[in-house]
Amino acid sequence: MFPIPPPVIPAPATVVGRFQIVSVGASNYIEELNRIGFLLQMFPYVAIDTEYPGTLHGAPAGPALTTAARYYAFVKANVDELPALQLGLTLCDEGGKLPEAIDDYGRSVQLAWEFNFSDFDIARGRHAPESVRFLMSQGFHFDVAREYGVPSAYFADWLAGVLARLPHWCQPPTWVAFGGAFDFAYMVKMLSGGQPLPDTPEEFVALARYLLRGPVFDAKCMAQHCGRPELCGAGLRTVAAVLGVPQLDPAPPRLAGPKSHTACRIYTVMRTLVHGGDGYAYAYAYEGLIDGIY
Repeated sequence: MFPIPPPVIPAPATVVGRFQIVSVGASNYIEELNRIGFLLQMFPYVAIDTEYPGTLHGAPAGPALTTAARYYAFVKANVDELPALQLGLTLCDEGGKLPEAIDDYGRSVQLAWEFNFSDFDIARGRHAPESVRFLMSQGFHFDVAREYGVPSAYFADWLAGVLARLPHWCQPPTWVAFGGAFDFAYMVKMLSGGQPLPDTPEEFVALARYLLRGPVFDAKCMAQHCGRPELCGAGLRTVAAVLGVPQLDPAPPRLAGPKSHTACRIYTVMRTLVHGGDGYAYAYAYEGLIDGIY
């Protein structure tokens, strides 16, 4: 295990209606990961979303690479160089129910988490200026994350321990993203100790399954192939609106926590309604198929 950093004051939780985003940094990441580890026994579906400082490298040109290999090379080049800024994480059960807690006012609220990482120094780190400006417009504070966030290595080390300690009788966690190539790539990077991503998409997906200790799904890929043309090529919010996924009101900033919540809701609808809820059928059809690299 890495040494535990000194305690600092975390950012206050953001509450939107009956939905609470727990902000996680250096002072509370162990407590929250342990809570997530306990909740995974009852809520084994894990939706993720990441924020990162943009992209610096384009996709390689040339006819030698397939479209999937070219896109994966684009993801790999950028993730290998740039750190994650934030991870959103939402848990749910088979029917889409989220874990709940009682807030300071005695109200029941649904939970999601937003981990803030301290690895990136905006004054020195390479980044895409337009991506940084967008994140700032959504309320992401780079200096606060740098000072109070958790190093991604600490987070990954503790998460690996949480996953390893899950009881053997538990259903393995099922990992979900929407347009998840970058999201899963950053999870693999962190859990592998910052090592470069594998050279091929096939090796990457296999390593993601191994490190996350469960199957991986991309709700965008599922939407692309469910027989509804209006979902093909659509983004997160559009797919959510078409499927009638409840939107948080008022709309929160477009950062990792709320986006993981929306991805969770989309996946539940895709699995239980659009695809009929047949666990075996959808597992064989969509498991490991990540948008852009399958």
